Amino acid sequence: MASAVTDIAVRLVLASACLAVSVCVQADEPSEKDLILIRPELYQPLTEPPCSYCSTQHRKGLIRDDDRVVAWIRGAHNGGAIPLRHFLAGPRVINDTYGLFFYDPDGGYVTAFRKDYGYSFHGWRKGVMIARGPDGSLWSALSGRCFAGPKQGQRLNRVPAMVTNWAYWLMLHPESTAYDLFEGQTYKTTDLPTVMSSQAQQTMGVVDPRFQPDTTVIGIETGGTATAWPLDPDVERACVNTQSGDQALVAFWYSPTRTAVAFGRKVDGQTLTFYADSVSPETAPFKDRETGTRWTLAGRAVDGPLRGKELPWVNSVQCRWYAWVAEYPETKVFREDAAK
Repeated sequence: MASAVTDIAVRLVLASACLAVSVCVQADEPSEKDLILIRPELYQPLTEPPCSYCSTQHRKGLIRDDDRVVAWIRGAHNGGAIPLRHFLAGPRVINDTYGLFFYDPDGGYVTAFRKDYGYSFHGWRKGVMIARGPDGSLWSALSGRCFAGPKQGQRLNRVPAMVTNWAYWLMLHPESTAYDLFEGQTYKTTDLPTVMSSQAQQTMGVVDPRFQPDTTVIGIETGGTATAWPLDPDVERACVNTQSGDQALVAFWYSPTRTAVAFGRKVDGQTLTFYADSVSPETAPFKDRETGTRWTLAGRAVDGPLRGKELPWVNSVQCRWYAWVAEYPETKVFREDAAK
């Protein structure tokens, strides 16, 4: 019930923002300067919290089954997970050996980039979070592009990641890495925001009308092309097989955990075609037609001829439409029916 109330609240705020923008457009569209708001004092970053394991932290009883986590899905111990309420909702930025993590609740995303240090929350640009680097460069927290400062024009490199629920990730990879919560007093827990901030609304600007601003999409960037696929919360499991240039791609969607993630479809030289299998267990909701192998949301084959193989993750992020199109205004959209 709380989740439903949250979704309704966010939709109402975004709808109000759209109405305000419509009125604004009839007069004068806001300038680029009007769409930037600097408030670095609001959040202070977290740097290198000590590590443990998911199974160890779960036994402490401090993390709820439905806690949202960002999971990096490759690397030692099959990756790891960060509960947002405990580690990211307060600071919005983590600088760590495992990666550089940004949390933007307004845009509805968490991004993970290769490890770096000295980054902090800085404000909003077109409703999207700005991060400040150690040399004063300003970066989009969504795309990882530097738009001002000494590193203007450069990009941060993404780490394969997805957002899901704690219990689901724990079911897939109890051996994976987690930050140490100690006795529960070291880090202040912060509830995830339930409404869009006034600062994001103020800077959002005019939103591309192809979708409603609050529509959840998975945005994929590959081969210089950006594509967005709208996610249907009423469909339990779905996938879409597509092509970007010479790269065959698949995007998975699993609504019980509100998780979307994208991969390449080629394994050992063979291009696979995926579908959402209604009789497969929740641990592996997808199968490929060529071999009948079952695959997890983390892109791992767990049952069938390809067991033990991994799909190559592609540059993607699950977010709200207004945030994606603000960073990728030329984005294509995928509207065909998904393979359910």
